[in-house]
Amino acid sequence: MRASERSPVLALLLSAILGAACSGAAETAFEAMDAMPGALPSDAPWARVLVEFHRSGGLDYAGLQSKSEDLESYLASLVDARPGEAPREQRIAFWCNVYNAVTARFVLDGYPEIESVKVAEGFFDTKTFPVAGEDLTLDEIESRARAEGDPRVHFAVVCASTSCPDLRFEPYRGADLDRQLEEQTKAFLGDSAKGLRLQGDTLWVSSIFKWYAGDFTGGSTVVAFFSRGKVLDWILPHLPEDLAQQIRDADPSVKYLDYDWSLNDR
Repeated sequence: MRASERSPVLALLLSAILGAACSGAAETAFEAMDAMPGALPSDAPWARVLVEFHRSGGLDYAGLQSKSEDLESYLASLVDARPGEAPREQRIAFWCNVYNAVTARFVLDGYPEIESVKVAEGFFDTKTFPVAGEDLTLDEIESRARAEGDPRVHFAVVCASTSCPDLRFEPYRGADLDRQLEEQTKAFLGDSAKGLRLQGDTLWVSSIFKWYAGDFTGGSTVVAFFSRGKVLDWILPHLPEDLAQQIRDADPSVKYLDYDWSLNDR
């Protein structure tokens, strides 16, 4: 093939890689190549949803229901996504955004009658949505995020309930993911109503740490549940040092906060 017939896309990619190598940023160029147009959809429509309808860690579902074009646009783009071709950070960001957007759509399907996702039949484990060539339940979408091995995703995926972590005001993105997940984790643990609080010799923590204990310890959830100190070992580095030291000094028993499944409707 003559040089003049070569793909302009290939030429641009080669130029980007060579330029990045010269500047010591070859890794960034290869990540850009992995995330070629079409591998993952633009999150711009989801960003617009959050800008317009995010309220205090929840959503204005009534407003979103009356103006859902951006949500539907983003959801439609998920069908042909190819997350397996993207770098790990972008995959995690993708699955977190998908979970939150599909959850919003499922809420709208029953709104305004729905008062809690917990009592909506099949909300998590039966109802499906087409994503990346498969019909996936919310549980399966969450599993894709969890499978990437960063337990902080538990504070990024939001099940539209009061005791869930707050919905973030922006999409998750690969380049910013570590910062975003750390901010989400610290904000959740800093919420004494649903994340963590020390009362005397008892440390109350979210039931998330009970249900998914294995994710925080790298082992079996059943084993981790009966060895609660290992979960605490994961929690402490994400707390302000003065609170972490108070907990160490108190050597508290660990109990789990009741989970409020009422809708995070704003």
